[in-house]
Amino acid sequence: MMDGNSPSNSNAYDSSLFSLDQSRFAVPINGVLMPLIAVVTLVNNALVLAILLRRQMRSPTNALLTALAVSDTLTSVCPVPCFVHFYTFGRRYLEWVPYSWCFAYFCLTDYLPTVFHTASIWLTASLAVQRYAYVCCSVNSTFRRRLCTMRSAVCIIVGVYMAAISSQACRLGELTFSSVRAPSLMVNSIHVDDDGNRTAAVEVTACRYEQTAYIARHETIYYNVYYWSRVLLIHVIPCSALVVLNASLIRTMRAAHQRRCQLTSQLGSRRLTVATTEGHGSQYEMQLLVSPPDAPAQPAPAPAAGVSNPPRQQGDSSARSVGPDSSTRATMMLVIVVGVFLIVEVPLSVLLLFVIIENTFHVDLFSDATRYTAALLVNCCIVITYPLNFFIYCTMSQRFRQLFCELFRRRANFNNTMQASVRRSARIDPE
Repeated sequence: MMDGNSPSNSNAYDSSLFSLDQSRFAVPINGVLMPLIAVVTLVNNALVLAILLRRQMRSPTNALLTALAVSDTLTSVCPVPCFVHFYTFGRRYLEWVPYSWCFAYFCLTDYLPTVFHTASIWLTASLAVQRYAYVCCSVNSTFRRRLCTMRSAVCIIVGVYMAAISSQACRLGELTFSSVRAPSLMVNSIHVDDDGNRTAAVEVTACRYEQTAYIARHETIYYNVYYWSRVLLIHVIPCSALVVLNASLIRTMRAAHQRRCQLTSQLGSRRLTVATTEGHGSQYEMQLLVSPPDAPAQPAPAPAAGVSNPPRQQGDSSARSVGPDSSTRATMMLVIVVGVFLIVEVPLSVLLLFVIIENTFHVDLFSDATRYTAALLVNCCIVITYPLNFFIYCTMSQRFRQLFCELFRRRANFNNTMQASVRRSARIDPE
């Protein structure tokens, strides 16, 4: 993510003192909308984890989806303590940021969200690569056999998180923080008492941030390397790969749909013949057992996103070959998840590219207010998409819906059992 709450350098006292964004969008977005979205994301992804972590749902794809849900949740939840403290309750955003909150604010609103968002980007790209291997590679493919295993999924998750942390570790050495007394921004700097005497200004403990000596000596090189590597490795390359993989998956699904339509038309005449010679019960049985002529054997992708393929009965492959099966719905679901992800990631990539151009060529494409407002809106759009994955899973995956309903049925059965036991114990008269 891009920090939309960067320190403001336009004050009358000291350009290195830390004050927050006070634009008209900052309070409603940071103080109301972002905490609300974080709560919804936390609840939705808790339900996702409760389903995907069940024993019968274990699969390489679901492992990546579980890690993705964790990353999305942490990205939206980390800034909430700062937003609630400064923007939601009171008007603390109008004052200098206290020294006690200085480093914590940078960590919770910039460093940690960027780490977890980076992990989300690479996990989404890994998910698309894995699904491409399931759908477009043969069962005997070495690439598929090595990638589409639980061990590989765990290694990918660990590697992604380690790489995401490493990519932002340098940020911890950018700034140094110190405590300084400064005139308050919320109280008039000069007070007049009842006798008409002027008193000294009201001072507060503010935070001063400065670049470390090494960063100050190599400021241009450091920020160019950081932002260029961030844009290319974290945004441009993963997003470009997702576009190519999504297009390949859509093309493969369209070809499979055309094959199913052809097989359905070929099976129509056979089913009609069976219907004239067999009764109603045997007619349904024959529809399941008949095999399509010259039907290519398609490897069945592993279940994903709450899709768990039931055990196949004899002759079940012919029934699945003429209609959309669970693996097709799973692939379509992942295509939608990736598509929503790309819609909000592209604007962030463009915004970061403009920041790089400004830093590299020392030009001002936007004012500070415009840049902060754009970062706020982009970050808000990104966070809004995090709760949507739960609804996509419920809409596209029948197995996910079934397990979701079971969670509440078990809770209801447990409550009914407890109430019944209480009623039975109430009927027992004490001796």
